[in-house]
Amino acid sequence: ARAPRARVPGRATALPKHLRHPVGAVRGAKRGGGASRAVSDDPVPRPPSLDEDPELDALESAVLAADVAAAEAREALARAVEARVSPSASADEADAALAASPFARVRCEYGYIQSNAGVYIDVSKTRPPGVPKNVLAISTENFARELKELRKFLAGTEAEDDAILVPPALPGDAFFVSSPLSAEDVDAMSALRDELDTLRLTNDAVWEREANRPEVKAPWIIKGPYLLLCYALDFAFPEHKPIQRFWFLETVARMPYFSYNTMLTLYELLGWWRRSSELQRVHFAEQWNEYQHLLVMESLGGDRSWRDRFLAQHAALFYFLLLCFAWLLSPALAYNFSELIEAHAVDTYAQFAEENKSKLRLMPAPRVAKAYWTSDDLYLFDAFQSARPKRALRRPKVRSLHDVFCAIRDDEAEHVATMGECQMENSAMADVGKVDLVTALTLATISANFWVTNFLTKAGGEAATELDLGEMLGEDGALSVAARLLSFLPFF
Repeated sequence: ARAPRARVPGRATALPKHLRHPVGAVRGAKRGGGASRAVSDDPVPRPPSLDEDPELDALESAVLAADVAAAEAREALARAVEARVSPSASADEADAALAASPFARVRCEYGYIQSNAGVYIDVSKTRPPGVPKNVLAISTENFARELKELRKFLAGTEAEDDAILVPPALPGDAFFVSSPLSAEDVDAMSALRDELDTLRLTNDAVWEREANRPEVKAPWIIKGPYLLLCYALDFAFPEHKPIQRFWFLETVARMPYFSYNTMLTLYELLGWWRRSSELQRVHFAEQWNEYQHLLVMESLGGDRSWRDRFLAQHAALFYFLLLCFAWLLSPALAYNFSELIEAHAVDTYAQFAEENKSKLRLMPAPRVAKAYWTSDDLYLFDAFQSARPKRALRRPKVRSLHDVFCAIRDDEAEHVATMGECQMENSAMADVGKVDLVTALTLATISANFWVTNFLTKAGGEAATELDLGEMLGEDGALSVAARLLSFLPFF
């Protein structure tokens, strides 16, 4: 076990100034761009100023009031549905446990990337966030920064330099506001980080959950890589590193939706397929949801190690290219692979939330979780839940860290349902047995071609006697004829 880190006052740092702009009201910006301009020689006609127009002001006020009323009505409906579907008798008990926790007032984060790049919720909504530097400048800066972290990783000194990030306070939220921070404040923040390091995830229990739930039907050409990936994760992230594992997973989990939108756009651009254009909005909403999960894991310190960042970022790029290629072969198979991954994520988060329930209920929810799940503007939150009945709106209550992981678990379940819906119109996934058969015949043909070629080469045969795999896989080839004959059988 790692030795306890010294809790030294002063290790907690505030966000950079450019990330601490106060959030102003959008209504404060005047229509028309401020004071009316004088008449100029500009040939382009200028619209009249609309700053002082009582009729427009009244209409705008009515629209804002209607939006507020609609949001309140949706919230009331969601709470009523939630109370009927999954009432929680222990909610009051959980709230009381959190209120009595020594971490109840702690509002800090431990993310490495966030300490350098910030997070979108800290950017003022009335001030543009700006644009990044060019690729050469920004990549050079990042390489130099990561090179220092690599040296720390190799020297085994990463834990000594873990920073505590103190974000700006949320309106109406309890927060450490003393400046500079007191020793007690820093001590509590460091203690929460040490407590996060005690969380565990039992891999065998996750596999047991998967074995006990309804199986996601998938052909072996998909299930094989899926099992290999899951076992690789178990090996790379031991049971005492669940937060690091989750950060890796959420970094990679966004890539399928990026790849699906890329390929849908390509198909639309070339005029091949436009019936699924609405899916682009659904996939963006799914990606945005996974991004919130990523920020939660980042705020908990899942990206503190150079090793984890290196593995996750490079794996994500490879995964993106792989899924683009899989989509070209079969969009249904690509969706099926994502369905498997998301179902495994449901089992993983469910096991983690149950296994660490007593500890998680004593830890406060990260502010990025509250900003996403409990804000008035649930941006695209309902859009990615395309398989959910309209009346069954979800509005998670996020107070403790246990609530957060339960919300993430339920989000992943919605992704499973959506990925299943995306495959419904594809006949290739109507029977996975047929896909397995075609895969087996293809592999057998390739193996036979290789074996016969080797045999004839060693025996001194002519090259012309080599089997032509292209002809066998063609429309009139032996493999296609066999598949058509098999399709007439009742069990195919």
